[in-house]
Amino acid sequence: MNHPDSVLKFSLGPNGLSFDLDNQHIQLEQGLDFVDSKSISYGVIDELAIEKMIYFIEEIIESNPLRNLKISGVAVTSDAAMTQLSESFFSAKKQISRIELEHGFNDFIERLGYYINQVAPDQLYIFTYFVFVREMMHHLRIEEIQII
Repeated sequence: MNHPDSVLKFSLGPNGLSFDLDNQHIQLEQGLDFVDSKSISYGVIDELAIEKMIYFIEEIIESNPLRNLKISGVAVTSDAAMTQLSESFFSAKKQISRIELEHGFNDFIERLGYYINQVAPDQLYIFTYFVFVREMMHHLRIEEIQII
């Protein structure tokens, strides 16, 4: 039975994705590395890579039990990547609304080269993480993400 206060707890890792809601646990074997391998050619993140990421992330979200979850609108995570995203785009806030995230994402897309140059090559997954979080907010109707 889902309660109105059902908060989604998620973790997005390189080799797997984890989602918990009430007593449901969903573990997906396809992680951020899988999305990167399908999206990024020659290690370059550009508009085409972002479009491909969106496509593959939508596939992951829509083809898994995730889409059936009844989420109250709040999701929480303790992922270091979310903290890093918050520091880079949201003044290190612990709560980020869907509107704030969308503004940050649009800024990221408009200034892609700038942001990519701000990050070490082994930290580029942070952008795949960003795209994944944005798509989760859209497809799973999440209104706010809290960093715990």
